[in-house]
Amino acid sequence: MLNTNNNYQSGKQREGNIIGFDFGQRRIGIAIGNNISKTAQALITIESASKSQTFTAIQKIMEEWMPVSIVVGVPFNVDGSEHKVTNLSKKFAKQLEQKYSLPTHLIDERYTSIEASHEIKDKKIGLKKKKLLIDQIAAKIILQSYLDQI
Repeated sequence: MLNTNNNYQSGKQREGNIIGFDFGQRRIGIAIGNNISKTAQALITIESASKSQTFTAIQKIMEEWMPVSIVVGVPFNVDGSEHKVTNLSKKFAKQLEQKYSLPTHLIDERYTSIEASHEIKDKKIGLKKKKLLIDQIAAKIILQSYLDQI
């Protein structure tokens, strides 16, 4: 069952890598972290035309990093209400949980893309590359938020 409680007790989790996702309908930012060092780093952004291609790419990342749990950012409106992508993110998290049988945690991701944009605003790179970088940095921020709470 998806864990939406942000105060997850660290004593119940295996030690190892944790993978974080910033879900989007066009792109999915991915970060990797570790619950021993409690640090996260941006990894990659998946930009795929199909759900099948997306999950093939995720499978390769899961095999390489062998995470012990998953964190998925869930977007809300500023007032805390849900919108279309909120439910899509929850559905994505449920698919990951079922496919990999790993503890899956939902984190409120409001403002992470804005924070990620500020982090790279001075970088001299093209718009397309900036968008890809923003998604993986947002995933890092989501994952770091989770790691800071455990």
